[in-house]
Order: sequence, then structure tokens, then C-alpha cells
Amino acid sequence: MAVNPEDYSRPKRDRFVAFVSLRNRNFRLYAIGSLIATMALQMQTLAQNYLVYDLTDQATAIGYVSLALGVAILFCSLAGGVAADRLPKRNLLMAGRLGIGLFALFIGVMISTGLIAVWQIVVASLATGIIAGFTMPAQQSYVPDLVGEKNLMNALALSSGIMNITRIGGPALAGILIAAFDVGPVYYIKFFAYCIFAVILLFIPITGKAVASAQTANSPMKDALDGFRYLRGERTLLSLLIVGLLPVILAMPYVNFLPVFQKEVFQVGEAELGLMMSMVGGGAVAGALLVASLTDYKYKGRVLVISGLGFGVTLTLLGVVAGPETFVLSLVVLVFTGAFGTAFMALNQALMLTITPPEMRGRVAGLFMMTFGLQPFGAMPIGILIDAAGAPPVIACFGGATLLFFIIVTIFMPRIRGL
Repeated sequence: MAVNPEDYSRPKRDRFVAFVSLRNRNFRLYAIGSLIATMALQMQTLAQNYLVYDLTDQATAIGYVSLALGVAILFCSLAGGVAADRLPKRNLLMAGRLGIGLFALFIGVMISTGLIAVWQIVVASLATGIIAGFTMPAQQSYVPDLVGEKNLMNALALSSGIMNITRIGGPALAGILIAAFDVGPVYYIKFFAYCIFAVILLFIPITGKAVASAQTANSPMKDALDGFRYLRGERTLLSLLIVGLLPVILAMPYVNFLPVFQKEVFQVGEAELGLMMSMVGGGAVAGALLVASLTDYKYKGRVLVISGLGFGVTLTLLGVVAGPETFVLSLVVLVFTGAFGTAFMALNQALMLTITPPEMRGRVAGLFMMTFGLQPFGAMPIGILIDAAGAPPVIACFGGATLLFFIIVTIFMPRIRGL
């Protein structure tokens, strides 16, 4: 039988290309620790929103708690970005996980002793936001140190995928635990999970190098100003930051108000709330895996814009179809909402860090995390409007605003489409 010589010369496509970064031992350890900690975080997020709404019967109260977290992240992320470029990222991550775990333990004890009050949750959220703001830039810029430049986009997308895998099982498990044992055990689980992550980080060697200014007379303030100057001079990077900002404010807060849909719109129990969050997580995993497979794809900017448009459409659709008789249909919509939203955010972040030189990644990650600190500034008015007009019409309006924004981006920002 004749053999075609081209069969030997044609490179074979790796069927596991979406998971190539997991062949790296250090990234694999990081991924395991991140999986454990993020599973607990997703459980605690649902439990906290449920607890606050159960204590107050006000969606606005959820907004207050989110605002405390977001303001702290907003004002601490830039300092965290400077720290990430000057100090060992692994050590920053370890300290941050332990600190956040201790505040989860505090809230768990308050719940178990019957002393819990909303103001305590607000204070704990503020403290958690300060720690997260100071350490999350290190977490975002740590991945490139682990995998190098070649597999950077794949590893960043996989990190997002790992986070969103936990959105499938985490909320569902939290719903079951809340129904069976109340909210307290969820906070204890978060404490132990974050401690485990800190221990796993000990087995990863310190990698990456601090910027030269860390060994010279340059002050942290000068490093921060250098980060702003770099961003101002990089028009593509600035465009990506702006495009990522509006969805964080207009669209991302919808997840915080799913307990309102559960209790007031669908009129179902805690287990169904966990199922709602799991549907969002399932879609989000699909969106993250899509981005992970785009390493060699030329038209990433087009995928970014299409993802944003899809996010706006599905969020609007959720507000339109949600009702007491449409729970199953709404679950389907939530799957697509999670897929489009995560594909957009993961690809936006990956593009930003890919085009940023290693010595600036901590500060750029800090600026990127500042946008997440603005999310509660959307959550607050959304919560107020939901208390006044109900969840479905408010979410539909904010979804429509998101869709309009991405239509404008598609028409007037060819720089983004051309990436």
C-alpha cells in the first residue's frame, strides 16, 4: 500500500490542546489548590447572599455587602499590583489565603453562636476585600511565572475554567448543606480549604523575578505611576481595560441577586438555588474551555466581541422569561449566560496579560482587578431597583444596556475586533 510522505511531515494536532498547561508540575499543583479554595469560595458566596437576604429580606442589603468588598478591592488593587512586581508572588498568595480564611472562620463562629448580624458580614467583607485587593494581582500574574509565555493564554483560560468548574458543584453542595445544617458549616469549609491551598503553595518553588526597581531606590509610588504611564501609552491595552469595565458594572452583579429570583420569582427552595448557580457554572466552564483552545486562533478579537454580545442577549432574555412557571427554561438561559460571560472575561484578561511585558504584569493585573472593585457600584443601584420594581425587569434592562454597549464596541472600536 502506497504511503503519502505528507502523512509524516504534517504536524499532528494535539487532541488535548485545551489542557496542555496541566503538564507543568507547578501549574498542576497550583490548579489543585485553586480548585479546592475556589470550590469553598463559591459555596460561601451563595451562602453569604442567602444569609444576608434571609436576615433582611432586602436585595439592597446584598448590595451593601458587595459594596464593602468592592470598595476595598478598588482601593487596594493597585498597591497589590506594585507588591506583586516587587515581592515573591507565592508568599503574597499564602498570606492572603490564610488571612481570608480567618475572617471566614470568624463569621462561621458568629453564626454558630447565634450572634450573627449584617454589620459583621459587612465588616468581614471589607477586611476580605482589603486582603484580596492586595493579593489578587499576585494571583493573576503568578500564572505566567509558572508556565512561561508559550502556554500563557491556555493557562489563564484553564485557571478561569477551574474557577468555574467549582460553580457547578460548589453552589449545589452549599444549597444542600444550608438546607440540612444551616449556613455556618459553609464558612468552616472555606477556612479549612484556604489553609489547604496555603500548604500546597509551599510545595511550589518561588518563581519569577521582581522588577529592577524593587532593588533600587525607586519607591512603590513611582512604580504605581509607571504602571499608569505604561497603560496610557499602550492604546490596545487601555481599550481592553475599558471594554472589560462596563460589563463588570452592568452585567456581572446579576449572580448576586439569584437568591431574589429563587425566593421571589421562581418560589423554590435552597437546593434549587444551588442548581441555578450550577447552571451558570456549567456554562462558564464551557466558555473557559473555548478560550483555552484559542491559543493559535488568529481572530481572538472577534470572539471577544461575539462573547460580549451574547452575554448581553442572554442576560436580557433571563429577565424576560423568568417567572414562576419558567424555572426550567430559565436554567437553560443561565447556562448560556454563564458561557458567554466567562468567555468574554477570560479572553479579555488573557489578552491583556499576553500583550503586557513580564515586568509590568503585576501592576496591569492590579489595574484589571480595580475594575472588579467597581462591580458593587452596579450591584447597589441594581439592588435598590429590584426592591422597587422586581428582579426580572431590572436584570432585563441592565442586560439590554450591556448589549447596547457591545454593539457600540463592534461598530466604533475596530482595534478590539482586529486583535
